[in-house]
Amino acid sequence: MMIREIIEREWDFFQKVENIGGRASCQNDFETFYLQRQGQFAVFYPEVNEAYLEDLKHYQETGRNPLMEKYAYMMESTDPEYYDQIKDQLPTRTKEQLDIIDSICQIEVAMREEFNQQYPKLAGNARDTYTEDDQKNNTSFETYLRGELSTYSPQTLYLYGKMLADMYQKGQNIVLMIQEKTVQGYGYASLDDIEAKL
Repeated sequence: MMIREIIEREWDFFQKVENIGGRASCQNDFETFYLQRQGQFAVFYPEVNEAYLEDLKHYQETGRNPLMEKYAYMMESTDPEYYDQIKDQLPTRTKEQLDIIDSICQIEVAMREEFNQQYPKLAGNARDTYTEDDQKNNTSFETYLRGELSTYSPQTLYLYGKMLADMYQKGQNIVLMIQEKTVQGYGYASLDDIEAKL
């Protein structure tokens, strides 16, 4: 199954991420990692998942670690001093890539706001929404998304943007859809179900 392969490949990369303060506890928790990532990829269109899986295979062949890169890009906001020391080791993002990432982030942050308003208790247990709320040990939804999108190949990024535009036209909210799949993975019937129980 494609989603399982994506997550297992990500997990392998995740095991090789070296944190400043040593190994993180989440690096020993495959079950949580799997549930969180599965909720996301279950919502993505198959062509996005296919393209991302090809990215992961390519990165393995060329010795890149997209999960290390993802967390490194996040440090541009969460730890700017450290980011300045490592930014030259990261793949360069083109202006076109950055423009697409900015557009996606604007749309998804607005969708995240809808989630915050509809499910305030659940949102209170989730990441902060905005990059401006970042701290060293507190990465916002917006910054996390930007870091993740920064590791996608131009082809995957294009397909992701196309998917998001299609969902938007259909009146769908990708943030709500991912959250719903994730809480179902934890055994809740729906977002309404978990919100009522919190």
